Amino acid sequence: MPRNFDLMAACEAFVSVAERESFTAGAVGAGVTQSVASRRIAALETHLGARLFERTSRRVALTPFGRSVLPGAIRLVVAAQEFADDADHARALPITLAVPRHLSPAAAARVCAAAADRALTVELLEGAPRERSEWMSTGRAQLALQHVEPDRADWSTPLGVGFAQNADTGEEPFYLAELRPRRGTPERRRLWLAPEDDVPNVRDRLERVRNGAGLAAGHLRQATSLVSAIARAIGDGDLVLCTRSEAGEADLAWHPLGDLHLVRGYTLVHRDADLAERFLEATAPLLPDLLGTTSKADPRAS
Repeated sequence: MPRNFDLMAACEAFVSVAERESFTAGAVGAGVTQSVASRRIAALETHLGARLFERTSRRVALTPFGRSVLPGAIRLVVAAQEFADDADHARALPITLAVPRHLSPAAAARVCAAAADRALTVELLEGAPRERSEWMSTGRAQLALQHVEPDRADWSTPLGVGFAQNADTGEEPFYLAELRPRRGTPERRRLWLAPEDDVPNVRDRLERVRNGAGLAAGHLRQATSLVSAIARAIGDGDLVLCTRSEAGEADLAWHPLGDLHLVRGYTLVHRDADLAERFLEATAPLLPDLLGTTSKADPRAS
């Protein structure tokens, strides 16, 4: 048997010629020249130890041995095609990427388009950090852009407070003690956390500073969404923990926190390292814009 004998290619030529009873037409059906088809069938006959065809000047006919082995060759060729079809289908299956809520549609579309250029069909599933973690553990998502501690983050941006304000006072640091009611003003301002920042490395640190400043538990509240948190800032004069860009989009003043340095940081978590690598190769330059962050290598992220 030749070293380069290809059983599958030989069976494809054998089946094609047998179906058409012609080496010329069979070669065309197999997508090869007649000489290649003849060589492959001759190699198959050598491999099997018997002739497959009776060759006459009028037509090509199967030998009794050829008729006996033809069904097996057909099954092999069909199985190979089904396997190739399954592989094509698997490559075309959408990849579910769990992402934060309230993403820019344009930025999200650019990420999906870049992935599609690398034969990755990406579907976005928006949810809070807890939901994204659950989707990864249950297999509903294959990839997730997850809120993590600053030292684990690949993309990050500082968090501060946004609030409605007429005068432009710059970006002076805001201290949580300023939430205490001033003399003669009975109303109490609150700081609202959107679901995206309701995570231990943010919430727990804020609670410690709140307690140290002598504030009541109600001064720090969890909102049902970023929109509702911003609505509290606009309508009630409260504050919302947010990034500078989120404050700018809502036309809010933004100030960094003076009591502590908080960061919203992200990394890509995955169930398949190869898939994650392919996704990052296609989309990594676009992810900071999607998340409203900078990359870890950018000094502005520190």
